[in-house]
Amino acid sequence: MTAFWAIVGDTWRQSKHQWVMPLVLLLMVAAVFMGVFFVEVRELPDGTKVLSAETHRELVHEGLEREWDGLYADALRHQIGLDEKLREQRRAEDKVFQQWRDADYRYKQLVARGASEAEIAKAGSEARDLMQRMELARQENRDLSNYVRGEVDKIIAERTGHVSKLHKGAEWQMASIAQMIYTLAMLGFIAICAGYIPNMLEAGSIDLVLSKPIRRWHIYFGKYVGGLLLFSVALMVMYVATFILFGLMHGIWLWQFFGALPMTLFSLALLYAIVGWVGLWTRSTGMAMVVGYVYYIVVDTAVGVLTDRARYPWVSDIEWISGWVDIVKMSFPSFHWLKKSAESAVFSVVVMPWSNIGVGAGWLILALFTGYNRFRINDY
Repeated sequence: MTAFWAIVGDTWRQSKHQWVMPLVLLLMVAAVFMGVFFVEVRELPDGTKVLSAETHRELVHEGLEREWDGLYADALRHQIGLDEKLREQRRAEDKVFQQWRDADYRYKQLVARGASEAEIAKAGSEARDLMQRMELARQENRDLSNYVRGEVDKIIAERTGHVSKLHKGAEWQMASIAQMIYTLAMLGFIAICAGYIPNMLEAGSIDLVLSKPIRRWHIYFGKYVGGLLLFSVALMVMYVATFILFGLMHGIWLWQFFGALPMTLFSLALLYAIVGWVGLWTRSTGMAMVVGYVYYIVVDTAVGVLTDRARYPWVSDIEWISGWVDIVKMSFPSFHWLKKSAESAVFSVVVMPWSNIGVGAGWLILALFTGYNRFRINDY
């Protein structure tokens, strides 16, 4: 294993010559600085303490806990599966609406053509029946929405009735910081890791490495672990520094902030596996970077829109798109949902998108081992 750790160390030395790593870390430090220093603890006239943002003066009398309410409720609905019930009810209502619209159109067409009274009466009766069913479906939808709202409010009161406004505001702010760190880490890590494997495969570099008695799996997985471990250490230092700084500044020590770290690290591992695979097959840093950004910014955004029906309900209205949702969900890993899971962990709401985690783990394993197999059999 000495050779393996030697490759890991070589990757760390390679990173010292990159300008991207310091830039990404600087951007994350700036994001943390704004997240920590642009809020302050204020005391309301009734003696209640709240956390207010300098950029949200209109929330001075309520604090950031108002933002917390909406985000916590969203995470809770997803956790207990109520979003899916609302979606199914909405689809049922839309289906009846389409049937009524078609029946009403047929009725009007028969009237315009001067059809027989029997045909018009039959079509009119069908349209009226569907109208009644549509009104019933709408009422059921309203009742379900009220029920869901009531259930969520009840669960929130049971779970967080003892939580102060100040603590809720801190959770929302720290969740926002975790979200910013996640996004910046993903965008930055694409540029950082894109060159690790292609640079190793350059003429001269790979010859020097292979001339030594080192097994190929040591080389390939050493590069992967080295790049991932280096950035993970930097990320963990960022989390610890943020936790301490926020606690010292505002007197709130939010341990669940670290709950966002595991899903962030898993996302980075998956992203590096994909980018490294492209870099191995193309031997191009530029191509690996382009594919990484296209996937994360374009493809993953599209997957998030298609599969997040609570935030984008209009997707269910387009029948041909709706039919592809489950296929997309089981075919492509979604960083959109992994980020939501990381964010929700700060609220102590366990939102585990198991299907997305399973698909992501499958992609990670497939990318690593097909990439290694290519590296193992290729004659450099």
